[in-house]
Amino acid sequence: NKRYKYIMKYFVTSKLQLGRPGAIKLYKRPYDSVEEMNADLILKWNSVVEPGDVVYHLGNFAWDPKTAQDALNVLNGQIFFILGETDQAIITLREKKMLPANAAILRDITRSQHPECQCVFSYWPLGDWEKSSKTWSVIGYPKKKFKSDPIKRIINASTDLWGNKPQDLDKLVGIFKDF
Repeated sequence: NKRYKYIMKYFVTSKLQLGRPGAIKLYKRPYDSVEEMNADLILKWNSVVEPGDVVYHLGNFAWDPKTAQDALNVLNGQIFFILGETDQAIITLREKKMLPANAAILRDITRSQHPECQCVFSYWPLGDWEKSSKTWSVIGYPKKKFKSDPIKRIINASTDLWGNKPQDLDKLVGIFKDF
């Protein structure tokens, strides 16, 4: 029986919109109900994220505090939130000191702690960031005009663009480095 050392992975995603009824129609999600959407998004998250992994969620996590708390209690990983325009639920949990130990809110613009990948995370698209040949701007803003662009070194992490599950940061950057 061989033992393997687990290597922590870093993931990015945004705009889960858990509990938001309008998200199904607005983002053309294949669900008949909010409950079905929530359950499937959580299942997909946990299918790729292990408990020891790190996830940067770049805005618009959940529509209400109860849905946010229920999800955080079952989602794998250490979750770092960069707030978007509809993240009052996460703010409310923080104010009431109800964020679980696996969740924290970061500044609006945060540099990745990943040792191998130089990334700047934000919800809003950045007009300018450190112009380095190694730095990537990873955003969560869902508007179509802010698509991923390997030339500009921008990656849009919106969940609807990536199969409704968090993406492995190393693999994601690897895809774009090939361009």
